[in-house]
Amino acid sequence: MKKTLLIPTIGAALCGLAGAPAAYAQDSEENFEGVKAGVQAGWERRKIDDTLLSTPNSARLNDKSSGFSYGGFVGYDAQFDKIVAGIEADFSPNGRTLRSTLTNGDSIELDSQWTASVSARAGIAVAPRLLAYGRVGYGINRYTVRRLAAGDNNAVATQKENGAGLIYGGGLEYAIHRNASFRVEYRRNENDGSLQSNQVLGGLTLRF
Repeated sequence: MKKTLLIPTIGAALCGLAGAPAAYAQDSEENFEGVKAGVQAGWERRKIDDTLLSTPNSARLNDKSSGFSYGGFVGYDAQFDKIVAGIEADFSPNGRTLRSTLTNGDSIELDSQWTASVSARAGIAVAPRLLAYGRVGYGINRYTVRRLAAGDNNAVATQKENGAGLIYGGGLEYAIHRNASFRVEYRRNENDGSLQSNQVLGGLTLRF
């Protein structure tokens, strides 16, 4: 009778040991789950073609500029098998300055101080370590508009603004470890009026 009880017990133990690696392997493939923080940097092209400031100092600003952009982000992702969904907030302390010279010699410029956004993203893990995702959200751009006098660059008129609008894009993220990943992303920002920017950003993410 003891042998009759012992054999099923040993069998159950062996099944449990065999099932443990499978369960661990399944959990280890959730490479995009949890609270996260990171940094990102890359290339940005910003442009505008709009009339700014109030009369009698209003003037048309038509310019574009490209250069380096950087910032940081925090967020949370949840992974359901191959589906990943999450929310993210980011902040960039730098911006581009756009400027046009007017017919009377004056100039008008838009100087960006910072940008921030909140967005949702969702994607599919096309491989255990590779995520393809899309993003959509809402962004704010804090900037100062100035009309400058000809010759001496003294401000004839100054106005601080918060431009806001839709952001959207997508990218790829690769998990080098359960708690770390690299990503590359295209992002477009649509602000009030015709102020727009296109970005290609690379980022490092740490998960907790």
